[in-house]
This record gives sequence, C-alpha cells and structure tokens, in this order.
Amino acid sequence: MNPFLTLDVTPDSTDEEVRAAYTRLLRKYPPEHFPEEFQMIQESATMLRTARDRWGVWFNPNTEEPKSPLEALQDFQKLPARIRPPGFDAFKALLRDSCAATQKNQK
Repeated sequence: MNPFLTLDVTPDSTDEEVRAAYTRLLRKYPPEHFPEEFQMIQESATMLRTARDRWGVWFNPNTEEPKSPLEALQDFQKLPARIRPPGFDAFKALLRDSCAATQKNQK
C-alpha cells in the first residue's frame, strides 16, 4: 500500500492538505459501508500525519528493510510524476554524482 496514492497527496503537501484529503475520502468511503477502504485510508492518514512523517515514508517506504539511496531513487522513478516532490530531478542528479564520487574514492 502506498499511502501517497491512497490519499492522493505528495510529500510536500501541507498538514491541512492531508487532512482535507482524509476528510474527502471519508465522505466518499464511510466506515459503515466500506470497512476495508476506511481501514486503508485511516492507516495512510496516520502514516502521513506530519511533514516529517511524510518525508520519512517517502525516503524510506519499507521500514522493515532500509534501502540504499539509489534503490529508493529507482523506486521513486516508477511513481507517477505528479506525486514526485519538487526538485526531484535535481536531487536525482546530485545523488548520482555523490555516489559516483564515493565509489571513485573507494577504489
């Protein structure tokens, strides 16, 4: 489950935008009629409650097994462009240059 896709928000969304998305989805999927959807919406909203939580989930979506930055970057590239954070392409270039420099220094 990707909480960003569930709530249709981005990591740089404000707390108010997350709450608005949560409220909108609760109106669309009330818990009495859609218990599974409600559970998924509830879990997503809990995971993305604050800005720190959103970026933590964004950069480490699988908390059981941390990924290297390059592995996380490859996963993020598979996501739709509309939910990527601003400056994603610049971040990607910076990360690749940094990794290349580190590998060069290790040799």
